[in-house]
Amino acid sequence: MVENQKVCRVIEEFSLYLLEANVEDLSIKVSKTNRRVSILFVCKVIEEELLAELDEIFKRKRQHEFEVYGWELIGQGDAEGHELMLVNNLVDYFTYYISNGKVYFNLVRYE
Repeated sequence: MVENQKVCRVIEEFSLYLLEANVEDLSIKVSKTNRRVSILFVCKVIEEELLAELDEIFKRKRQHEFEVYGWELIGQGDAEGHELMLVNNLVDYFTYYISNGKVYFNLVRYE
C-alpha cells in the first residue's frame, strides 16, 4: 500500500509541474511489475528552459533515507521546485526524449 502511495505522489507532483508549465495533451501510463514501476508522461513539446531545469533536478540520486524518515510529511506546493525534489527522491531513473512534436518522460522506481 505504501509503495502505491509513493507512486501516486510521483504522478501527482510531476503532472502538477507539467500542468503548471501549460503543457497540452498530457497523458500518463503506469506499468508495474513486482519489482519495478515505470511512469510514462507524454505531452506536446515544452520549453527548452523547463527541460534544462528537469535535467538539473534529476541529476541527483534517489534518497532512500528520505523515504524512511517521512516522505509523506512533506507539504504540497510549499515552494517552487520543491515538488520536483520530492519526485527526485522517490524515483531511481529519469529520462526523456522528443519525437514527432511530443515529449516522453519516463520515471522509474525500483521497489
